Amino acid sequence: MKKEGFKIGFIVSCILFLASEVNAQYPGYKKVSDATAFRKKAQEYTRKTNSLESDFKQVKHLSMLTENSVSKGKFWFKKDNQLRWEYKEPVQYLIVLNSGKAYIKDNGKVKKFDINSNRIFKQVNELMLAAVKGDILESTDYKITYFEGTDTFLAELLPLQKNMKEYVTNILIYFDNKDFSVSKFRMSELSGDYTEVEFSNKKSNVSLENGIFVVN
Repeated sequence: MKKEGFKIGFIVSCILFLASEVNAQYPGYKKVSDATAFRKKAQEYTRKTNSLESDFKQVKHLSMLTENSVSKGKFWFKKDNQLRWEYKEPVQYLIVLNSGKAYIKDNGKVKKFDINSNRIFKQVNELMLAAVKGDILESTDYKITYFEGTDTFLAELLPLQKNMKEYVTNILIYFDNKDFSVSKFRMSELSGDYTEVEFSNKKSNVSLENGIFVVN
């Protein structure tokens, strides 16, 4: 369970923004002047998005290791509450969230969990779906600051809940400034470790069969 919780806890495939005047924490970015207008535009995109398909690259930095761990794969989302993360390199690993259930396939073996009965799965599921839908911008579980850069927007999320603050320093979500789709996501831990997921070849409102979210 430790391995599944660790991996799913830091794929929170899914999800936000970036910023332009130089900022001490984020050089090349400035705070968004009208946060309400920004949230509205981002939410307009997510409300119109019924499905997503994308490639992703995940970089995991562990302070105890000299080199970062890099994984590649594919991501799918379909309303309502269906997510699929398929790791293809360097190893095959599959995570599917579907209607309150989490499925993990590793080395040909499938494990099934009830999301609501597991604190980690429940938090990750809610975070991922809220981010994809845009609901996270209204969340009271985080202090959110918005920044603007040349090509992207950035949303900095600082956790306010004790159980998240125990292991997460912040969450950074980057949005393409052309269509407000998520381009990159980074979760930093108290230990100094971090996980970063970058999305590419994004396609929205594509036709996705329900079978994509079934694990055999």
